[in-house]
Parts: sequence; C-alpha cells; structure tokens
Amino acid sequence: MRLCYTFPNVAELHKLSVVVKNTGDIVTASVSGTRSLWWRFIIGRYFAFHNRVGNLAFRSGGNVYSMYLPPFPSLPHNRMLEAFLSSIFFKRIIPMAVTIGVTNTCQCHCHHCSALDRSKSRPMMSRDEIQRVLGECIDLGVTNITFTGGEPLLRNDLEQCIASVSPEKAVTQVFTNGLLLTPERAKSLADSGAYGVQISLDSPDPTEHNRFRGRNDAFSAVEYGVQNALRAGLLVGISTYATKQSAMRHDIIRMMALCSRWGVNEVSVFDGIEVGGLRNRKDVLLDQAARRVLLDDCKAANRKHGTKPRVVSQSWTNCGKGFSRLIGCLAANRQFHITAQGDFTPCDFTPLAFGNVRNEPVRTLWEKLLSHPAYRKRTISCRMQDADFRRRYIDTIPEEAELPYYVH
Repeated sequence: MRLCYTFPNVAELHKLSVVVKNTGDIVTASVSGTRSLWWRFIIGRYFAFHNRVGNLAFRSGGNVYSMYLPPFPSLPHNRMLEAFLSSIFFKRIIPMAVTIGVTNTCQCHCHHCSALDRSKSRPMMSRDEIQRVLGECIDLGVTNITFTGGEPLLRNDLEQCIASVSPEKAVTQVFTNGLLLTPERAKSLADSGAYGVQISLDSPDPTEHNRFRGRNDAFSAVEYGVQNALRAGLLVGISTYATKQSAMRHDIIRMMALCSRWGVNEVSVFDGIEVGGLRNRKDVLLDQAARRVLLDDCKAANRKHGTKPRVVSQSWTNCGKGFSRLIGCLAANRQFHITAQGDFTPCDFTPLAFGNVRNEPVRTLWEKLLSHPAYRKRTISCRMQDADFRRRYIDTIPEEAELPYYVH
C-alpha cells in the first residue's frame, strides 16, 4: 500500500509531503518539499524506530506497530503523525488519543479499580451526547478512541457509538473485562468497525485474578474472550498493572508466556497508581528497585517473544530514555479522558476535572487544561506518581468531595 501524507493543519508543514509505502514488514517514507533534507532525517528516524521494533499485524493494507497507533500507512496515521510533529517541534499540542467512559456499571468488584471513587450521582451521557463528543474529539485531532467504563460492553448501543467514528479519521478500541465478549459480541464489535479490544488481566494465576476481580469466572472469561475476539478479526491486547510485589515476582514473564500461547497481539503494563481502590496504598506502588526489575523483564520478554506478542509498559514510556523521551506522561500531552458523566479530566487516573462536555466544547476544555500551571509543560514522568504534584493538587482534595474534583 502507498499513501501520500500531507499536513494541512500545521502552517510550517504546508509544503511538505511524505509518501509512505508498506513493503511487507517494512514501511518506507520518501520526503519532499520545504526543508526536505531536515524532515527526511526526522521522519526517517520515526519510521526506522517502528521498523526496528517490528509490526504486530496487518490491517487495512498497513502495518500495525501498536494497538495505540493506526496502521502505517493510513489516513488516521497521517493525522497522528501531523499531531506528533506539531507537538514535538512547534509546541502546539494536538491530542492523539481520548479515553471515554460510557458507563460506570460493572459486573466485577476490583479492589484496585481506578474508577472506584468516581461520583455516580449524575446521569451518564446518552448516545447522542457521546456521538457529538466523539465528533468534537476528532475535530480536535484525536486519532485513537478508547471506550472504557465501568464495563463498556454493558451498553447495548456501544456498537452504534463505534460506527459513528469514520475509519478515515480514527481507530477505535474497547477496554473490557471480557465477561460479555461472546463470539456474537466480538463479531458485532468487528462489524461496527472496532480496531481491537483490550482485555484486563490482573495476574497470570487464575485464582489470583479471580480474587482480584471478585468473580470465580473472571479468568476463564478472559481466555474465552481473547479467542472470540481473534476469531472475529479484532486486534487483541491484554491490559495489566504492576505493583511492587508483582514486579519482584516477575509476573510479567509468566504473563507474556500465557499471552503468547493465547495468540495475543500486545500486552500493556500500567503502573499501579495511588487512586481509586489503591488510594492510600503506598505499600503496593513501584519503587526504584521494582521498576528496574519490571523494565528488565519487559526487555527480556520482548527479546524472547518478538512481536508475538510485544509488551509495552508505562514505566518505559515515562523513563525518559531513547524514543520514550518523546512520549512521557500522556495526560494533557498525547491524550485526555472523559468520564461517563462527561467530566473532562487529564487522564483516567487523575481525579481532577476541568469542566464538562455537556457545558463546554471539547476544544475549549482542552485549551483550559493546557493553560493550567500543572499542565503547561510536558513532563516525562507520570504526574500522579510525583510527590509534589500530589501534595499540591491531590492531597488537598476535601475528603467529602465528589470525584473527579473540579479545578477552578
């Protein structure tokens, strides 16, 4: 597949064009236009990095390098590359991703749930509201849309929300616990245009995962859901989180072996963060030694498994080394989050709201977020794991306050 990329929304790149070509396992880029030698080097390094890590799958004629990126080449990836270049080189930050809650309801009772403390006193967004907000997110520049919850598969109109996203603008995925991911539902998601599903798995040990979820069928549902999604043609990711204890037990090594047997495309490891069910649980948070073990284990797993599957960790994206320097903390940088009630937050782990999409446009709320002192500058490490940020903005939230807490 061959596609010519242009960048109409960045004035400095108006005369630049990039011909991106998929030649099997490798994607090449031919650059022409203003300062083409400079941009040939920069864009060449971008594609070289992804070619080096290897593609996970092929979709729509392009290579998939991560479930968080559209295929290379594709129209959504053209838009994502434009946002990336704008943010890095011209300091005009265009968000690439949004996670949007579509329900607070869930069948599980996870002790670590990041949404545990969120208010349920206001009605959830209707389908019309969600579809309007999705359009505003795409107009802002978003190219990766993730539906979260609660459990998003509890919404019978989820497929209609997914189908309202143009495949020429963005890719969509669903974060799920897997309990409702039957063969019929997996096919329905695929038919609606979903790119993939991210299924939560807290432990490679069935008994432990079931205990964490408060259900005896939680682990078997994940395994069943993975196979149903793969058969439906969806990309499949496993989403997990790391604590000090799980890192020191080398759980990710066992998790990767399990996911390799299942045929999973990608494994995402988020840091355990002191929010929701882990609020005031400093004993489980990653310390320096545990983080080093986790990073070493992820690197070893990728060497062993290659792209079948590949693991990506928040600890790597926040480490500030190599290509990760261009990623860092995603909040108010690469993405934002909208709760099921429409609250606009920096990410789904930050209990701070900067307004509500029912009252203000998404673009206005994004600009408000970027103007706040805590978010004016991009940071490498996660703010929610920064002691000074927590002291100033999280620890000062009144005990009786509804979450997310509105920032004025």
